[in-house]
Amino acid sequence: MRRFVPIIALLAILSLIASLPGCEKEKVVESTEYVRDIEYVELPADTVYRTDTVVSHDSVTVENTDTVIVSDTVVQTDYVYDTVLVHDTVEVVENHYDTVVVTDTVMTVQCDPTEQFAVAAMQYYCDPIVIDAVNQSYGLTDGWIFYLSCFQLDLTKQSSDVYDIYGYIDYWTPDWSGFAAFEFYWRVTYTGGDPADVNNWELGTPPTTAANYQPGIKLMRDRAPSQTVLR
Repeated sequence: MRRFVPIIALLAILSLIASLPGCEKEKVVESTEYVRDIEYVELPADTVYRTDTVVSHDSVTVENTDTVIVSDTVVQTDYVYDTVLVHDTVEVVENHYDTVVVTDTVMTVQCDPTEQFAVAAMQYYCDPIVIDAVNQSYGLTDGWIFYLSCFQLDLTKQSSDVYDIYGYIDYWTPDWSGFAAFEFYWRVTYTGGDPADVNNWELGTPPTTAANYQPGIKLMRDRAPSQTVLR
């Protein structure tokens, strides 16, 4: 290191002389000494900007259907209470009474057969016979039938149960436009029971020797008015 000091001083002197003005000489100094200084310089890191273009194509279509179920939660609360029934003591009193049935004595009195009952029974059984005769003679099945009164009839009481009855019948058509006359001679016999019940009587023909009348029923054309007679 000491050897280098004179060399460095010498070089400094030469540099000073060369720098003086008016010196036009050029001096070349050659030296075999090399001074190498190694200097390390740390530079900052480079900033690199990189932009990538990304193109994304999606060809899948996704359809999502959400099913939403809304359920209400019902809470049922049952309240159970104790039911207390308070009953009063009830005494049932049954009264038993004697049932007294009072029955009146009813006496049934049956009437004896009379002329009026015999005439009523005769008319009941004779009506259909008259309609049948009118139907055979005039083709009619209905009409008005009139008898003589009980006191106008020729009535003979053969016994307490048998009555022979003779009389006339006036027949009129339902519209009163036509007339026909009949005579009849019947025997009515009481069979027993209630004489007011016509079913307890029978209608028959009396014997021809009982009177001069023709038994049964007969049409009398000469008794009808000419303007209303049925032909």
